[in-house]
Amino acid sequence: MATNQPIMAPDNELAQFGYVATQIMNTFDLLIKQLIVRRKALLGKLRDMKEEYSSKASNRKSAMEELANTQRHMGELSLKVNENKDLHQQATDLYQQRTKQLETPTKLQQPFFSCTTLSQLQTQIAEFGEVKKWELGYSLKKEPILAIGKEGIDNNELYAGGLSLDEPNQLIYLADCRNSRIQVVSFEGKFLIRFGQDILKGPWGIAVTEDNVFITDRELHTLLQFNKKDYKLLKRTGNIGAGDGELNEPQGLCVDWNGDVYVADCYNNRVSIFSKALEFVNCLGTHQLKYPGDVKVTPTSIVVLDQSPNCVHFYSRSGDLINSCITIGKDGVVHCPFFFCLDVAGNILITDLMRNNIKILSPSGKLMETIGRRGHGRGEFTNPYGISISALGTIFVISRNTNFCLQAF
Repeated sequence: MATNQPIMAPDNELAQFGYVATQIMNTFDLLIKQLIVRRKALLGKLRDMKEEYSSKASNRKSAMEELANTQRHMGELSLKVNENKDLHQQATDLYQQRTKQLETPTKLQQPFFSCTTLSQLQTQIAEFGEVKKWELGYSLKKEPILAIGKEGIDNNELYAGGLSLDEPNQLIYLADCRNSRIQVVSFEGKFLIRFGQDILKGPWGIAVTEDNVFITDRELHTLLQFNKKDYKLLKRTGNIGAGDGELNEPQGLCVDWNGDVYVADCYNNRVSIFSKALEFVNCLGTHQLKYPGDVKVTPTSIVVLDQSPNCVHFYSRSGDLINSCITIGKDGVVHCPFFFCLDVAGNILITDLMRNNIKILSPSGKLMETIGRRGHGRGEFTNPYGISISALGTIFVISRNTNFCLQAF
């Protein structure tokens, strides 16, 4: 029977040796057990430290990847900012070059671009880096290279309003006003998409950007923003009235490179400016404009077509009138201007509703070319409305021609 009594040291020498050996073995066994326990503890601690290190390393890797992504995005943003600055400088240089080349410069010369997106501006600067004297900068064709679309209510028919180009995607957006819809047509003349029928009532002006389609509705007195991806309504603003943010039969519009929207607020006798979020920002021209029908923005100025006195006004980007307007109706040049666009050389292309043609004027108001005549055949117009020019110089016009509503020259 085992007891807890200590082992007494034996009297003889052999017994003493056995006793000592037993004590040493017991002590050695105890040390081994303690070492095993310590080893397990150290291994556990080491495992915990390894897991902690792995976790920290993973977190550090994620942090480094996030930092790298942030730095990359910042770099891309910086490139875009610099790209915009470079393009603005190129536009300014182009204007200075053009001014030196003019035979009879006028005080109202400005750098002009018919584009609304950064890619269109790049294209126009690349294509028309050298502009000479009062040249058009493109090959003008008096006969249409495209003539499609009857007047009517069917899918491939329309009633003319404004138009806008989506050049990167080779698309034309048409305000089909009486049918309360927008029609999208390819540059080859194929009708592709219709949208807005359940929302619009009298669409008139239209401007297309890289992501959105902006539309003025004369009957709803509203500015609307649609997603270009699926043509769903994103935002709308305005109602009839003369207060800030209110509209009264809005007509032409444009979007600048900051995303601000400029609307020809016709019967409020002004241009109303909205932010990219469609919040009212400011208005201009309240003391000069009578019936503004269309507006365009250049790198340095805001250009407004006033329909009643037949003139064009030039404002600074801050809204100050640069000079008195250029009268474009004198000597019977333009009788009833409705929409206009600007080519890269600074010339003004205007649809003349009464004369049923297109007038191309220099920035000083000098008549340079006339396109079209009254009629319903190819190259003929009946009440031409929307007009736009591509970066390569193709002119697109929409009219009430019963046989060929949309034509390109």
